[in-house]
Amino acid sequence: MPRNYIAKREKPIEESLHGAISDVLSGKSSIRKSAEKFNLKPSTVAFYTKRFSSSGLFPPAQIKRKTHPSQIFSSEMESQLAEYLKKCTLINHGLSPKETKVIALSFAIANGTRIPTAWHKNGQASEDWLSGFLKRNQSLSIRKPEATSQARAAGFNKPVVDNFYDKYESLVVKHKFKAYQVFNCDETNNPTVMQPPNVIAAKGTKQVQQTVSAERGTNVTMLAFVNAAGGSVPPVFIFPRKKLLPVMFEKGPSGCIGLAHECGWMTGFSFFKSLQHFQSFVKCSKSNPVLLLLDNHSSHLDYQVVSFAKDNGIILLTFPPHCSHALQPLDVSVFGPFKRACGKSQNDWLNRNPGQRISIKEIEELSNVPYQEAITPKNIIAGFQSTGIFPFNRFMINPSRFAPSFVTDRPCKPDFIFCYFICLVCAILIVMYVTC
Repeated sequence: MPRNYIAKREKPIEESLHGAISDVLSGKSSIRKSAEKFNLKPSTVAFYTKRFSSSGLFPPAQIKRKTHPSQIFSSEMESQLAEYLKKCTLINHGLSPKETKVIALSFAIANGTRIPTAWHKNGQASEDWLSGFLKRNQSLSIRKPEATSQARAAGFNKPVVDNFYDKYESLVVKHKFKAYQVFNCDETNNPTVMQPPNVIAAKGTKQVQQTVSAERGTNVTMLAFVNAAGGSVPPVFIFPRKKLLPVMFEKGPSGCIGLAHECGWMTGFSFFKSLQHFQSFVKCSKSNPVLLLLDNHSSHLDYQVVSFAKDNGIILLTFPPHCSHALQPLDVSVFGPFKRACGKSQNDWLNRNPGQRISIKEIEELSNVPYQEAITPKNIIAGFQSTGIFPFNRFMINPSRFAPSFVTDRPCKPDFIFCYFICLVCAILIVMYVTC
């Protein structure tokens, strides 16, 4: 029998079938007249009429079986299994198709369900069962998961996020920050080799190739500044060089600057220069402060940086460790479109310049159009809204996103000193009561 069987004729509707059989069993009409009345085949009405007349039962509300005759588990059992698979995925421990088939065998044995002998022989359920199970449960599908470190899974938990929201709310209430005064800054890599865009190719081709600049790219770091009103400050580029040439950033986004580092990484001194660049555009001061949200990288906490921020009215608030993927607006809705636009920009450059390679000298020029297309007010405002930063909403993050931290949760240890103190007080009170 084919795995994907397609019925040649439509199945009878449950309501029509119930009405036709009821008329026949009650003697109101014959099988043929009842079939014509409800637009059914006489053989179908005769089949179900014979089934219920032989048992002496009037047809129940449900006539046709909901499950297939060869279905192993009932609908309730499959729902339980589906919910278990969803819960495993929420805590970042999803089951592969092979593991699901092994679990299905254990589930069947534990419930005393009758299963084919091939399941016992192979030590798992069959491929046909898995295919049918996924078809019957449309809320499930086979997905490729994104690799998530254990530190991120454990670090992003509700108490930590609530603590960050408490600090943020206290600063907003104290200084009464407007949307244009709440900023977020973060770095992203901007290498000379990026993922090319999708292309149209012949159907059935096993491997489709696209030319890129090199096997491995040279990284250039870009630091972006955005605010909750949708505005942005020109970015800062960190080039992997000891000395910087002005030609390397002249064609970049308007107002941007370039800095040099041997490895192209952000350092404390580079971030200090970047913060000076930021202050020159924002014009903040102690009497007109701004709030700058950033991650707790060591370069962001340099002594020069903290001193300069304090003297110029820049209030620094860092995100909790391993939480920037959900709390940082730039990571949530800005850098993704920017990276895709950069890949398209590099692909267009290679098509216009066949045989040439992209170097770090072209990075800023190739980032100009993607910066204008991706770092837009719409994307920026969406990032601040979806993280609950502005407008402030501590309940914006779905509670299910905290599920991965459930694996590393530990019960709270009792405070033995406090318990000892309570017992001592109780003992004193009892002694005083007895003596009185």
